Amino acid sequence: MNQKLETIFICSAPAPSGMEGRIMVRVEKAAHRRFLEKIAAGSITSIACAVALVFVSRELAAEAAASGFGQYFSLVFSNSGAMLSDWQDFAWTMVESAPVTGFALFLGASGLFIGTIRWTGRTFSGRSGTIGKLAI
Repeated sequence: MNQKLETIFICSAPAPSGMEGRIMVRVEKAAHRRFLEKIAAGSITSIACAVALVFVSRELAAEAAASGFGQYFSLVFSNSGAMLSDWQDFAWTMVESAPVTGFALFLGASGLFIGTIRWTGRTFSGRSGTIGKLAI
């Protein structure tokens, strides 16, 4: 029996015979239901964030292609001598052409996805048994 509930039962007025067992069964069922609800909510939210991450990454790629950021970025690796000779102007060109909105959305969607996975993993790890041992 749960230690907190035992102390409540001990400190309170005596319950009719057999009532404590029924109360504990109901409490355990409610705890199991809450566990399942948390897992379902975490799973659905994780899937939604993963789908959003796919759409946001497509938008980021399109925005980077439209702004020419990819071409400037490839110049860093292909012709580093030209970049080093005029590095200040090149750096400002990179900053100005960066798809800031796409990066912000991508980082936000990634953070939400990682957060929901972590929250769901913590819900699993709070549970004893085989699943709890395998959880993050």
